[in-house]
Amino acid sequence: MNKISIYKTVNHEIHYAMSLIGGSIEIISFKFLYKALIGYMTSNMVFGINSLAENSFDFSSIYHILIVVIWMIIGAGHQFVADRYTFKKSSPLYGYAIGLSTACFFLILFMQLGHYMYTNNLLHLTPNASVMPLVTIGLVFMYIQNYIIKSGGTSYPTTTSVVTTVYILMITHIIKACNKKNDISQRKQDLDEGRHYIMVIIHFFLGAFITVKLSQEFDFIGLYLAFFILLLITFRVWVKHSNLKKT
Repeated sequence: MNKISIYKTVNHEIHYAMSLIGGSIEIISFKFLYKALIGYMTSNMVFGINSLAENSFDFSSIYHILIVVIWMIIGAGHQFVADRYTFKKSSPLYGYAIGLSTACFFLILFMQLGHYMYTNNLLHLTPNASVMPLVTIGLVFMYIQNYIIKSGGTSYPTTTSVVTTVYILMITHIIKACNKKNDISQRKQDLDEGRHYIMVIIHFFLGAFITVKLSQEFDFIGLYLAFFILLLITFRVWVKHSNLKKT
């Protein structure tokens, strides 16, 4: 039996898996890390501006702004390394395999450190400097997740798993697919792209919804389902990469 066309390539599977995992991480960070959305810098900037305007200049007032600063440092470090070292790909999937493997390490580290801090009452009512190593680990993971999705491999890469642009693109292409003034091939292309964005949003929603339910009982350990999915997609990509090397 043929696969559903939206899953026609392993790149689509990577995109949707990372969208689901992104939803899981975001809901955990929002719930346990003082409403930090560690994959969305605009929200952190808004929270940061509000905190600076309303509060005294303590750590809580700069917490969200500091997240944005760390994100930019991670991005700068990545670009610094990319400018100085040539990465030779032995297959088109080699970069994804390395990225996903690295993401596995940071996700398990984020889960375990978060669980330790939560169960030992190290996450206080308001943010303080002690939480920043955990936040930084989460930021590194989300940077990798964003980069994997952005670099794509699908025909429709996005900069993050779910942003305002995705909703606009989704509804725009679905409406265009209903426009009988366009030829059939164009309408089919619009429908395919609209379906892609729907799948991105559905996977993000499922990841967030399931994980928030699990976290009610298991705190950060509720991310084990996301970790298991990440392991599966990582293994699949390595196998696919090995097969491509042989051809």
